[in-house]
Amino acid sequence: MTMETLQELRRLTTELPSSQMLELLIKEKFPKGVVVTASLKSPSVVVLKMISEIDPSTPVIFCHPQQVFPESKKYREELIKLLGLSNVKVMTRGDPLTGKHAFERYERLLSEATNSAGSSQETIHLHDTLSPYKCWIKAVYHEKPVGTGPHRVNVHGGMVIVDALRRRTTEMVDRFMQEHGLPHHPKIRRHKKPVQINPSSTPDVGSYY
Repeated sequence: MTMETLQELRRLTTELPSSQMLELLIKEKFPKGVVVTASLKSPSVVVLKMISEIDPSTPVIFCHPQQVFPESKKYREELIKLLGLSNVKVMTRGDPLTGKHAFERYERLLSEATNSAGSSQETIHLHDTLSPYKCWIKAVYHEKPVGTGPHRVNVHGGMVIVDALRRRTTEMVDRFMQEHGLPHHPKIRRHKKPVQINPSSTPDVGSYY
């Protein structure tokens, strides 16, 4: 991808609500060339909800630590059914590292110990898995977004990389989840309180950038 193409994508998407930006990428700019990586965190669910309303056959790769708890598996299946996602892959181990790539594509996850004694970091390498695609919606959200610049669209190794919720806040995510009847992960659900929603001031998906 040339710098001119990247700048054009940024020009087209900078002011768009997240849902419209995703629709532009999925349907117009990269038809059949978009892939989404997701976890079970609430911001991931927000992105998946938007994706499901644009094209539920968009490839989704759920990235999980090697230790996946039964309640997480059940929640994942609940989301897939609720959103009607029809092209789903689950990865708990990454692609083999060959050392032949000048750059690497990966998602980094936090893995909790079974005895709740702490957590560790796991990296799922995705270079081979993502190679058939041109645009990567990066929505695992176990890490904070890199950088503080204004752009949601970037390029790395010739691949377009998108953070659809770059300027998200917890309040925005919680409101979206509640408005759309989306369940939180059981671990989070036990501690979440309903959000007070004022219909005249509730941010729509246009606030997710």
